[in-house]
Amino acid sequence: MAIAITIAVSNVTRHSELIPVVVAIIVGVHFLPLAPLFQVRLYYFTGALLCLLAIITWLFVPAKITLGEHQINTFMSVVGFGSALILWGTGLAIWLMGRRLLGIIPK
Repeated sequence: MAIAITIAVSNVTRHSELIPVVVAIIVGVHFLPLAPLFQVRLYYFTGALLCLLAIITWLFVPAKITLGEHQINTFMSVVGFGSALILWGTGLAIWLMGRRLLGIIPK
């Protein structure tokens, strides 16, 4: 719901470049209550990294750059690839934790 509202507000205010930044913050914040709920401390780290990535990108990366004749939405690129790496890393870590818990791989 928060993501849908973000998209609507960003489009109405003509700041669609902020959508990936705000979505990454929403996704990051949603990991914080999941950490104690599922007793997975890694989720604190995941949430913090997603929020930091979004905030640092918003503060220090230009919204758009031009390469030749092509305009690139850098917020989308940086936050998109960065979030993908963070979430894939979290998924891999959780998968390995699950394997350890099941005794498939030794500690």
